[in-house]
Amino acid sequence: MKNEEKVKTVQELANSFSFKCKIFYHEQSGRSTKDAVKATDLDSNSIIKCLLLKSKNNEYLGAIIKGSDKLDFKTLESLSGYKRLRMARTEDVERELGFELGGVPAIVFSKRGIRTFVDNHVLSLEYVVGSGGTPFYGMRFDPKQLVEKLNYVSANIVQRDQK
Repeated sequence: MKNEEKVKTVQELANSFSFKCKIFYHEQSGRSTKDAVKATDLDSNSIIKCLLLKSKNNEYLGAIIKGSDKLDFKTLESLSGYKRLRMARTEDVERELGFELGGVPAIVFSKRGIRTFVDNHVLSLEYVVGSGGTPFYGMRFDPKQLVEKLNYVSANIVQRDQK
């Protein structure tokens, strides 16, 4: 699928969920959080990462956290009941979600029937920007819709400073 087709697919998916968002183009790749900060001129606190995890039993789980945060695997294992979670491989992400790394939209987990957790810090924000289907498109939206319209699970799933 070409970039334009992927973006159109994301917009159609958002419409099917009545998910309000604005998809926009940016010239630089936003594949990593650092890249996305440069590409969009936004603070890393407003940028989200959509992560696909795989368990020892080959079960998939989604996690959405702020770009500046790190996932707490032990907490997520405890909450989900999945054992030995790890990041899914690039080919798993592309096969299971249909998008490349840096292009995974937050709403795709719902379409694929993948249980997904959203960190509470994401939900406390007025708006966030995630991928709009490719590393060159962003999607700005109110994160509360992830729980309200997609039934994602809200939880504290990021590592906290041990101070």
